Amino acid sequence: MDFLLLLPHRVRVVLEVDGQQHYSVNGKANPELYAQMVSEDRQLKLSGYEVYRFGGHELDQNGGPRAVAGFFRDLFARYDIPLPPTVPASSN
Repeated sequence: MDFLLLLPHRVRVVLEVDGQQHYSVNGKANPELYAQMVSEDRQLKLSGYEVYRFGGHELDQNGGPRAVAGFFRDLFARYDIPLPPTVPASSN
């Protein structure tokens, strides 16, 4: 788990940032690594955690900060958590 967020009402959110090492070996897809990753996701979900994954490539791009800000806007809206004053309410 890369990040754990403890939200109000006992909501537990796990954030994962997945680089190639999560699903490949020497640049080649590895089904065993992928199966391990999704198995861990299932266990976390069965233990009461919400799991959200970001692909490392998605965050390396110019739109990475916007993608992360949008995710937190949506997550906070889902749980009726007010946005901090430094986060814009809309990216449009």
